[in-house]
Amino acid sequence: MAQSSVGMICLGEAGNFGDDLILVAGVAAVAAAHDDVEVRYLSFGSSVGWAEVATRLGVRLDPRPVRYRRDIPGSRRSQLAFGGCDAVLVGGGGLFQTSHHPHTPYLWLSHLPAHLPTVPVLGVGLGLGPLSDDWSRRLRRLGSPFDECHLRDADSVVLAEERLGWRVERCRDFVDDVFLRQLGIRRPHGPGGPGPLGVALRRWPGLEVGPTARHIARIAESRGSDTIRLFVLEVGPHCPDVSFSEAVGRELGRDAEVVPYHGADLVAFAEAMARCTVAVSMKLHSSALWAALGVPIYPISYAPKTAAFFGQPYHGLTVYDRILPPAVDHDTVPRAADVVKPWVGRALAGAVRPARAVLPRGQRLRLQTSSAAVNAYRRLGRELRSGPVRT
Repeated sequence: MAQSSVGMICLGEAGNFGDDLILVAGVAAVAAAHDDVEVRYLSFGSSVGWAEVATRLGVRLDPRPVRYRRDIPGSRRSQLAFGGCDAVLVGGGGLFQTSHHPHTPYLWLSHLPAHLPTVPVLGVGLGLGPLSDDWSRRLRRLGSPFDECHLRDADSVVLAEERLGWRVERCRDFVDDVFLRQLGIRRPHGPGGPGPLGVALRRWPGLEVGPTARHIARIAESRGSDTIRLFVLEVGPHCPDVSFSEAVGRELGRDAEVVPYHGADLVAFAEAMARCTVAVSMKLHSSALWAALGVPIYPISYAPKTAAFFGQPYHGLTVYDRILPPAVDHDTVPRAADVVKPWVGRALAGAVRPARAVLPRGQRLRLQTSSAAVNAYRRLGRELRSGPVRT
């Protein structure tokens, strides 16, 4: 009998710490319940250290990467990438949004197997929005691309039900205290007293280097922290977070250290964050990690998801000068991993009857063409800004 396989579509191995944690948690959830199942996952090439992760979790992990390739007009390679799987997960993160690219939702929809009724799809741990009016209308007309969908926050549920007309349920994020304990990430026990101040920033309109550095310095002084570590959770050729954190670090002076993330060092990066005794956090999964470990957090909120994490209304970019506790989910809201395990079992047993919506071929071609045009325009802009290449 051929081995069963489960696909996982997420922003994996793209140089983003939070998304790599989601990838690991999703793969581990499948492997823990179904150790005879092959897991394939969408990879953007910055490999996670799977051997160390498997040792930490105590689970056999040997997932197979499916390298991301651009979905050029007329191509079917994205929709065929997971066509041989028996079930597919679309897992975690703010995948369905249009903040950074007008057709980001299509990037993920394009990888869903188009043939029915053989491949069921679960959306789990997802955050939705912000979505343009164009994509809100398109997704409402299309219907849900998932046979079952569990969203990670109440705002996403409202968006899905009221604007998109989808039937959805709530679950918690993949990255929680249970998963971090399984990975062996704990606050070190040692002598009391102030330790490092951890900082996780992203470049964002309205967040300026000087005021941000002064805000961090005030917190460090008030908490008695003699070391400041600026953790960059997202790196890459077009990501400005490294340069922004470095600029803030220069303003802070010699006591500030910039620590960029590398996928191969996922566990070491998480352990370095765990050694902090107070934090200034702007990224969702830095907040999730520090909150799970009981580290006091001064948030910087830039999006509905970061405001919702702390139970606050979203009013645009907000720099908090006080510690805020994270919002606490009711016990009836399941963990994302606990949604995955039984669903995969049902899917592999043929007990999930696929009824999800599939992009029509004509709409797929139009989105391929429009996405390719946007990418070409942006690439040309980067080349013009960088100037001529010297030889």
